Amino acid sequence: MKKALLAGIAVVAILVLAVTAFGIQKRFEESQRRYASTKAAEDSLRTRFDNAVAAIAEIQDSLAGVMPSETQVMNLSRDIERGSRLAKPMNERMLQSISDLKRGIQDSKRMIQRLEKRLKDSDVKIAGLERLIENLKRGVGDREMMIRTLSARVDSLKVRVARLETDVAVGNERIQEQKTVIEEKRREISAVAYIIGSRKRLKLLGLLEESGGFIGIGKTSQLSGKFPLEYFTVIDTDAERTIRVAGKEPTVLSGQNRSSYQLVPVTEDWSELRITDPGEFRKVRYLVIQVQ
Repeated sequence: MKKALLAGIAVVAILVLAVTAFGIQKRFEESQRRYASTKAAEDSLRTRFDNAVAAIAEIQDSLAGVMPSETQVMNLSRDIERGSRLAKPMNERMLQSISDLKRGIQDSKRMIQRLEKRLKDSDVKIAGLERLIENLKRGVGDREMMIRTLSARVDSLKVRVARLETDVAVGNERIQEQKTVIEEKRREISAVAYIIGSRKRLKLLGLLEESGGFIGIGKTSQLSGKFPLEYFTVIDTDAERTIRVAGKEPTVLSGQNRSSYQLVPVTEDWSELRITDPGEFRKVRYLVIQVQ
């Protein structure tokens, strides 16, 4: 009887131990499943966090890449405000830089929108990430305001340059007019009209007249003081210093200072009048040369 009781107690103890062990095993397996689930969720959250940080870094790099174009436009505009001329290549560079700025800003905005959508779809709410995204949005907004300022600045510069170009064109036109007036005055000052002819021809043209004498004897010829310009050839004594004289025994009848020229025979039939002092020579505007 005593042995049977002990055996029963042993069986009950074994059953209790078995049930306890089974319960412990169940709780252990449940803990493992919860740990695995928690670990997977943590890994997924960490992956999404890392991806979000990488996306933020990419956006920051994109915004930083906008800076050189922004600086370039500012430098160009300052150069023009100091008086540099807005040449066509410079104008094209400014417009291209502003276009690059706009494109960079739009790319950054699209990347921020994609990042926000990914975080929203994955139900990731981390205060630090949200602050970073807000900072990025403010940075993009600042860049957009800068672009508007730069665009307005370029438009203002275009108006100023257009006015300057108009002023320069008017100035150049006036300078050209003045140059034309000066050149006409110079030619007028340096011009000498000359005629070469025989005594008979000069008298026929009314350049020579006879005076004195008695009954046609002892008359002398002298310049009449009438110089019809249509019979003369005009030369610019600043540019031309030599006049070819065809005929024999050339004689200068007009009143040019003899020290201002040389009459040099070249062959038996023609000579050269060489102007040695143009300023003195052209004090008498008409040159009359008589030849045989």
